Amino acid sequence: MAVELAGIVLERLTHVTVGERARIVHHDVPGLSGEFAQTLGRRAVEVSLRGIFYGPAAVEDLNTLRAAYLEHAPVDFFTESVGEGYFTQVLISRLEISQRAGYLDQFDFACDVVEYVEPPEPTLVDPLAALDTGLLEDAAGFVDDVQNALEQVSQLADLLSTPAFGNPVESLPGIESGYVQAASEGAVVLAEIRELF
Repeated sequence: MAVELAGIVLERLTHVTVGERARIVHHDVPGLSGEFAQTLGRRAVEVSLRGIFYGPAAVEDLNTLRAAYLEHAPVDFFTESVGEGYFTQVLISRLEISQRAGYLDQFDFACDVVEYVEPPEPTLVDPLAALDTGLLEDAAGFVDDVQNALEQVSQLADLLSTPAFGNPVESLPGIESGYVQAASEGAVVLAEIRELF
């Protein structure tokens, strides 16, 4: 069986184990004999590889595999068994290396890889999409009303004039003429009311 991992052909494999497990959740339901088991799909496929790097290219292949492990990024995984090929991307989750004394060009390794699944694209959500446009129009109208009210208050403030604090006796002749005019108008109004009765 030919296996290629991160561009390295692993020719001298001594052991290959493939592990697959279902994700099952167990629920205790009152009144049910036993428990309710619910499947949540499957876990990622795990593959354990053991083998030997041997010969003049052993150190280079070992360094390439270790660099791929340290990157913690998905790498290509290809295997061919009984004429059928299988290709996917995997993450290298474990790497163990040992060397026997006296064998300079021979390294034993154990490597675990986990199937890599591409994460889904993030969905872009418009936070203002669910707002009622009528509410926005009402808010805009309220702001306009407040601005109009402020403008009217400022116009009233212009109409009010502060009296001068001068000699109070100087304004007495004007008060008298204003009283005479208001009294004469009041007499006319009283006469009209008398005619009604």
